[in-house]
Amino acid sequence: MRVAQPGALVVGSDFKALGVVRSLGRRGIPCAVVDSLPRSAWFSRHVVGHYRWRGHMCGPAFLDFLLRLADQDGLAGWMLMPAQDEALELVAQNWERLSQTYRLVTQPWELLCWAHDKRLLNQAADEVGVAHPRTWYPRNEDELQRLDVLFPAIIKPASSIDLQYSLGRKALPARDRGQLAASYRAAAEVMPIERIMVQEIVPTTGQYSVAAFCVDGRIASAMTARRTRQFPIDYGLSSSFVEAVEVPGLIELAQKLLSRLRFTGMVEVEFITDSRDGEPKLLDVNPRPWGWHTLCIASGLDFPLMTYELAHGRLPAAAAPVYGLRWIRLLTDAPAGLQAIRAGVLSPGDYVRSLWGRNVFSVLDFRDPLPALGDLAVALNRIIRSAANGRSLHDLSAHPGPTRTGKIAV
Repeated sequence: MRVAQPGALVVGSDFKALGVVRSLGRRGIPCAVVDSLPRSAWFSRHVVGHYRWRGHMCGPAFLDFLLRLADQDGLAGWMLMPAQDEALELVAQNWERLSQTYRLVTQPWELLCWAHDKRLLNQAADEVGVAHPRTWYPRNEDELQRLDVLFPAIIKPASSIDLQYSLGRKALPARDRGQLAASYRAAAEVMPIERIMVQEIVPTTGQYSVAAFCVDGRIASAMTARRTRQFPIDYGLSSSFVEAVEVPGLIELAQKLLSRLRFTGMVEVEFITDSRDGEPKLLDVNPRPWGWHTLCIASGLDFPLMTYELAHGRLPAAAAPVYGLRWIRLLTDAPAGLQAIRAGVLSPGDYVRSLWGRNVFSVLDFRDPLPALGDLAVALNRIIRSAANGRSLHDLSAHPGPTRTGKIAV
């Protein structure tokens, strides 16, 4: 594949990647995708190159594959954008080699690790006075039992991909010391014990995010949003219904943290509001395209385009958002709504009414219709595989690997 204008190679082809290729492709910027499983972005009319990788999108073999692509297909000088966590880590840790071939929008690992590793992220938050849920870092099971844990709690990884790829969960429950030990052992079977964290469950009045574009820690453009529903509803793998609403003071709070991280690029900072004191508590930072970033595009903040501009040495102009739109991922919001109705936290009428309004869909777009069919095919294939493996509806948003330890990202 040879094209005159430098384009973008997106690692991943799910709906996060789809938002990127639609944003750039509509402006005539050529886009290519690489993935281990063709998903929605793979079928977009804006994609000019498709590269299938038969394996995990991490490790030395995948690194060599990316470098060969640039040489064989004329991708040298293209922007390289990871849309999956494992690829993000690979690019950051191999920044020197990849930066000789691609225009990188991922920071080197010595900077990115502070946003990617929740242990370091909490440390940075403590340094600048940004609150987060109380967290413990046991070095072994004996130390775990001596911790003064506040129940209920959860077991979670320092890097969320560890549990997602093996068990299809972001966290494991710990209602008491018995379940704490059991969940710890389950986590220790699939991830290094030094990555295991214990965190209190914060009673909340809502979950909110700051979506921003930063240059060396300074927010250039930003908006806030309410993450109204997620699937699964307990420890959701991803948001399914997000509303663009203005939250006073939240951008300023995120700015304190992003300054400490010296972050550059598009980023989502997640908070949960503690009902005990009304204070926002930091949950996570996503230093890559996140699920609902297309809501930002529709609201006037085109973060993929800003990223492309910065990759080519042009400082993007600051932009202000228009609030009021909502983002929906129907494939996961319908089961999320059903779970909420069964749990008694949402009525059927309230759910139906929530779908009316000015909506942005994660995949559906009549100007680019094939990704919706591809997305549906992947979902049906996942349901069939889940049924064959005896997995429940709770796991349908997990990564569709051939086994419970498959590392194929969604």
